[in-house]
Amino acid sequence: MPYEDASAGRLLARLRDVAAEAAAGAVERDRERRYDTALFDRLREIGFWALTVPVRYDGPGHRHDVLVQAVMTLAAADASIGQIPQNHFNSVERLAIWGSPRQRPAYLRRVAAGAFFGNATAEPGERPPGESATTLTRTDAGWSLTGRKVYATGALFADFVSVQAVDADGAPAAVLVPRGAPGMAVADDWQSFGQRTTASGTATFDGVAVDDLAVLRTPADPRPVYRVSGQSQLIHAAIDVGIAEGALAEARVLAGRAHGARGSGAARFAEDALGVAALGELRVATTAARRVVESAADRLARLGPASALDDVLDVFYEVVTAKVVSTRAALQATAGLFDVGGSSATHPSLGLDRYWRDARTHTLHDAVRWKPHSVGAWLADGRVADPWSLGAPLRPIDELREAT
Repeated sequence: MPYEDASAGRLLARLRDVAAEAAAGAVERDRERRYDTALFDRLREIGFWALTVPVRYDGPGHRHDVLVQAVMTLAAADASIGQIPQNHFNSVERLAIWGSPRQRPAYLRRVAAGAFFGNATAEPGERPPGESATTLTRTDAGWSLTGRKVYATGALFADFVSVQAVDADGAPAAVLVPRGAPGMAVADDWQSFGQRTTASGTATFDGVAVDDLAVLRTPADPRPVYRVSGQSQLIHAAIDVGIAEGALAEARVLAGRAHGARGSGAARFAEDALGVAALGELRVATTAARRVVESAADRLARLGPASALDDVLDVFYEVVTAKVVSTRAALQATAGLFDVGGSSATHPSLGLDRYWRDARTHTLHDAVRWKPHSVGAWLADGRVADPWSLGAPLRPIDELREAT
């Protein structure tokens, strides 16, 4: 369905209504590991998937600051639903920034009409960034794609799946495959104690035929690569903030009905000074995380094709900072809500454990413990983190300058 509302304020208001619907069934979906595809259709109806599509391709062209607000809203309601758009918007950003003149209108207009992307990037085991066992082989008719991916988020229901692969020369590319293409299969086999309904699974590609239009090449210039990576990681940070804010909202409800901690001498939680301070700490951590994500989003939106490498990297490291701060806030808020509610807050009927399980699962997306190290290495001697791991391998900044 074409995007009908160009106002960011109205879109976010409509999204809050959808998020309220998502929140109402989140506990049951989590328990039963059940999908509600009607929610995906509702997001399509309000133009959510088209949010960042440039105006020239029939989209509203909203900036990164609107995007992170939208993601935080969804993740606060249901972290699984909030996870699915991450790879979609990263695919849109890739097309918008480094897609060819033929690729951009061909795919972005489909997104403007309601299509969305799933993801197939990770492979079994641990591979260095840029390496892949999934291959593109040239044929007389175009290309043949073969490989196996895990954690293919959104791939079960997406219109297209963005598959990371390499060609015979080892050059990386994102291959845009229509879901259900001959030779493609997606198994609903994702298992985790958190984020249980992200429409993820194992995706296999057995000689899938694709044409040149579907092969999105990674540019040699590092600036657009770090911009795309910046948005990708910023959305992850927004998901964590959303989870933290959802937990904080639950903690406030608990504070209104909980009693003071045993030994505090307080009958009501509001009279328990240490408990009240603990609740305040959750607000401090969550607000700080939101603000650094919003700041990074605003700065990322101001970058363009002519931006200097140093400016791009400065914004990139603000995103790295946001990733660290948001991870800490999500874990603090989702554990701390039980300190507010006490043992009764652990009753299974409340389903409050899903916030911690979702946060713990999502924050393991990458090794956040290495992010402060990568920030320090950049400050100390100009070694720059890999754009996808936000950590090792580190490269001298002069090496990147030579490629601009």
